[in-house]
Amino acid sequence: MSQPENRRGRRKGYYARQVEAEAERQGLTVEEYGVYKGDVGSVVKPINSAGGLLFLSILITLIMTVVGALMVKLFMDGTEDVNWGQIIFGIVFGLWIVPTAWFLYFKERKASRLRQQNGKTIELPTRRNTPRD
Repeated sequence: MSQPENRRGRRKGYYARQVEAEAERQGLTVEEYGVYKGDVGSVVKPINSAGGLLFLSILITLIMTVVGALMVKLFMDGTEDVNWGQIIFGIVFGLWIVPTAWFLYFKERKASRLRQQNGKTIELPTRRNTPRD
């Protein structure tokens, strides 16, 4: 019965495997490493420190609050035809993005506290296609 367990372990997402590999390489637990700190798969350099994630979480929450207020205004006015596809997409996106942003912030904040408590530092990973020093 060890085969199904191994299959499940291999089915982890790309970024979950990268976090495990980087944490192991640096002698940290996955919990101490926190969120993925590489830039593979992103167009811009990620902001993944606790402070950067706090800024992004607040910004996303504010933007989605404004979107929610505009949706309420749309329903209260009743002067325009409602595009239900856009409304449903906005609600589902808001219900996904806001908790995700705050979850990642709290995960990184906990990781940075654990690293600080244990006196460990973290070395940010390099791109996968560049040789390591």
